[in-house]
Order: sequence, then C-alpha cells, then structure tokens
Amino acid sequence: MNILLIDDHPLFLEGLRHVLQQLDDALSIQSCGSCEEALVLVEDDFDLVLLDINLPGMSGLDGLQQIRHRMPATPLVVMSASEDRNKVLRAIELGAKGFIPKSSTPDVIINALQLVLSGGVYLPMAVLETVNSSQSKSGNADGQNLTPRQIEVLMLLAEGHSNKTIANRLAMAENTVRVHVSAILRYLGVNNRTEAGVAASRMGLLVDSE
Repeated sequence: MNILLIDDHPLFLEGLRHVLQQLDDALSIQSCGSCEEALVLVEDDFDLVLLDINLPGMSGLDGLQQIRHRMPATPLVVMSASEDRNKVLRAIELGAKGFIPKSSTPDVIINALQLVLSGGVYLPMAVLETVNSSQSKSGNADGQNLTPRQIEVLMLLAEGHSNKTIANRLAMAENTVRVHVSAILRYLGVNNRTEAGVAASRMGLLVDSE
C-alpha cells in the first residue's frame, strides 16, 4: 500500500508513520509539508492520501480540490488539529472521504482508515454528534418529520457506517435499515450517504454536543 502524508509537523508525521504500519505489512509512505510539494508527487500511484487543512502556502482545501482532480479514484482523508465544523463539511463536499482529528487514538485512526479503504466515509461524532430532537428542526419543507428511529439511523449513517453495522448497532434487520436510509435520503432531498450527512448537519439535525 502506498500512502501520501501532507503535513508540516515532523513529530506528528513520525508518530503517524508508526500507527499506519498496522494497515499493511508492505507499506510505503511518502510525506511532504505543503500542498505545492504534494502536487509534484500526486502523479505517483497512491492508495490513500492524508491531508492537513492548515498548511503553509496553498490552503489544504484548495490543495484537496487539485489533488482530487488529479487523482479522483484515490481516497483522501483530512487529518487535522482543527475541528472547525464548516471546514470539515466543506472538505467532505470537495470529495474528502473522511475527517480524523489529530487527537484521535491509534485504534480510532486505524478503524477510520479501514472504513474509508473499504469504501465508507468517516466523520467522528465529535464533529457531527448530537441530534436536535425538537420537531421544529426535524421537519422539512413539506412538513415531514423523521421518526426517532430514522434519526438514530441518520446519526450512524453520517458517521460513515454501513447498513450492516447500523443494523447490528440498533438491533434491527439490515433490510429495515435500507428502508430507513431510503426514507432519509428522500426526506433530505439528496442522492447519497455523504450528501445526507452534510445536508442533515446544515439543517440542524446534527448539532454539537457542547
């Protein structure tokens, strides 16, 4: 597995290299300290890109757009000390497959990256956590409301979990989860699970726990 790390903090990069060894026995890691440097390397065949959004020179979000344009099939995950909600949601809108806070434990980092590499999207509950239970916020333009069960499904969906995982977490049939997910997508007026997490947050269905 070939991974590109884009971060300007050498100590963090060194620690992250040790953590990432758990992902694959044959791991190749390249690192650079800016998006400008990264754009010289993105012609190589990378299986995963990890990007800080607070970088010198070109911003991480601008760099994200350019890297995604050059390597649209390569999953890119933001890893940052900044947990600015708007930046995280913007990164997902631009094509990032997840956001991992730098404060995360090694186990959380590995589990999140394994989810992304298997085709999922990882958003920690610290960023999209508590559902606002008031009916005034859970009604859409047609006056429809999500049921409490659908809100539970939405929370896990926004975190990037698969239907199977949601079914296990909520002790329900996977078929039932699929029905709830379809209803949630219709309710939010979106086409996929990533858009659902972003739309739900912007509608106030997912709010910070503080």
